Amino acid sequence: MRITPVLKEEANKKIYQIFVDGVYSFSITEEDYLKYNLYEKDELSEDEINNIKRSVDFRCAKEAALNYISYKFRTEKEVKTKLQNENFSDDVISDILADLKADGYINDGLYVSKYLNEKRKLNPKSKRILILELKKKGIPLELILNGLDELEFDNILVAEELVRKKFPDIQYSGKSNEKKIYKYLQYKGFSNEEIKTVLKKLFLS
Repeated sequence: MRITPVLKEEANKKIYQIFVDGVYSFSITEEDYLKYNLYEKDELSEDEINNIKRSVDFRCAKEAALNYISYKFRTEKEVKTKLQNENFSDDVISDILADLKADGYINDGLYVSKYLNEKRKLNPKSKRILILELKKKGIPLELILNGLDELEFDNILVAEELVRKKFPDIQYSGKSNEKKIYKYLQYKGFSNEEIKTVLKKLFLS
């Protein structure tokens, strides 16, 4: 399989287009072009072409993934979706994810801990809502529950805090106020039993 020809892209002179037997085969950076000594070769076997393509794809995918997580800690699912959207192959994505997890760049357990602590301090939510949010990010339920246990998450205390913050001047008496708080906590994802417990504590305090 003969290399015929090698052309530089018009938009980026550091990208080479490799043609094999007169047909475009793949693009490669100048760095990789030199790395694989393609400037010295007139012919490539099919295995050589496939290995070069895979190696180049792996490097590009890892650069894309590292750039993506450099701005914000990401879940495994988020990184996977990002790479899928950039049209990298499933086997390359699988290898990248394994690599990033081994190097500690992806850690869904740590992500859960950071997420729950941040929400607890800045934007408290019910346990049910937090579980739903984290599951949408592709986190396994077991990791989420472990994170909640480690945080010693108390749904009742969170609900009380939310009520006192939302209604700082409310009188904890009267059916109208009780109904208002009930609807608010229901909207926030607390169960009927949890709401009743919170109301009992607030209206008897």
